[in-house]
Amino acid sequence: MQRAKEIAEAANLAKSRYVVGLSHELRSPLNSISGYAQLLEQDASLNAKPREQVRVVRRSADHLSGLIDGLLDISKIEAGRLYLSRDEVRLSEFLDQLVGMFRLQAAAKGIDFVFKRPAVLPVVVYADEKRLRQILINLLSNAIKFTQTGSVQFVVHYRSPVAEFEVIDTGPGIQATDLERIFAPFRARRIGCLAATDRDRPRPYHQPTARPA
Repeated sequence: MQRAKEIAEAANLAKSRYVVGLSHELRSPLNSISGYAQLLEQDASLNAKPREQVRVVRRSADHLSGLIDGLLDISKIEAGRLYLSRDEVRLSEFLDQLVGMFRLQAAAKGIDFVFKRPAVLPVVVYADEKRLRQILINLLSNAIKFTQTGSVQFVVHYRSPVAEFEVIDTGPGIQATDLERIFAPFRARRIGCLAATDRDRPRPYHQPTARPA
């Protein structure tokens, strides 16, 4: 029993060292991308459209940097010491960044990206900004990845004091038999198992929430 425990601890240590090394290797080229994007963004000769495109590249690089930091949270997760932060998030700016990133991806794939939001939203909300961004990016990325035709909708609802985010797509959806397993780690479902008539039916995803400041 003691031997098995020592082997498990050694394996965890090796994994942690690997993650740290991988994080460093990823961060080096990413810093170059982010740095050049910042330089281009400051170029006064750029027109408005390419400047916004460069801004999307820079924001995407910043998000990837945050994901790399998230790799280092693995040891905290294993130890049960990962906590959510309570950040002040400027909601409209936060949403505009996400929409700018994914509207380009959807256009490149030839599908529609529809963003719906209430006319009035709180200026600031309280949420763990990094993790909320990760959740929404994962949902939107999957929606675009698995939608071959039709559209992806990103819908914001606000009923004081809670904001809800909904992602709906016309992809193949999730079979009822897979619903209990989709939040298990490292699970992927088979695509293309639904009838053709089901492929154009909008399918909602889980709705993460945030509270206003």
